[in-house]
Amino acid sequence: MFVRDWMTEEVEVARPDDRVATVQERLHRRGVRQFPVVSEGRLVGIITDRNVRSEHNPRAKVATVMTPAPVTTTRGTLVEEAAELLRLRKIGALPVVEGERLVGIVSESDLLAALVELCKQLQPTTEIELLCDEGVKALERIRAVIEGNYGRILNLSGVPESNRQQLITLWVRMPVGHLPEQLLEEAGFRVLACITGLDFTGPKGERQGSFPLDQPGAGTWNDSRP
Repeated sequence: MFVRDWMTEEVEVARPDDRVATVQERLHRRGVRQFPVVSEGRLVGIITDRNVRSEHNPRAKVATVMTPAPVTTTRGTLVEEAAELLRLRKIGALPVVEGERLVGIVSESDLLAALVELCKQLQPTTEIELLCDEGVKALERIRAVIEGNYGRILNLSGVPESNRQQLITLWVRMPVGHLPEQLLEEAGFRVLACITGLDFTGPKGERQGSFPLDQPGAGTWNDSRP
């Protein structure tokens, strides 16, 4: 993943001769913590909420309180390298430049979003359908198999079949290299189908007659923890 995939391109900026009080109001209105400072098309500094709080002269100009020559990054920088810069320098954002020209900004929240996406890739979601005839004990066994192998069940529901078995649908998130369908088959379950690499956003509607395996007849079982 690269900075270009997560940065904000439309950046509000400050000018060196802007008043600090005006910039403080803009920061508060926009709900951000910094503005790059641009002069004649060139990045010359960055002004943060900490900078403006330290200045008590209402007529002071940005040039007097900004951080000149700020740490920057580029579109082609890996997100982990950008995150390491933020950590080492203890700063909240990096202006993105091409030469001396500002082309965007990438913040802590942007890089946290990238981390969330990376974790999803490292722990892909799999939808599995299987048959079992164990009644309420099935949930306990399924959870033991999945959680015992570093996985997590996001959603699980069961539908009674005509042969007194249950058709179970579950959404599982496990680290790369772990195959939940194989683990369940090895535990004695009959896996009918599985799809890996899905983006789980919650149950997409319950089938008629579905019920949680620990409370028959009450709806689907859902783990909504983040």
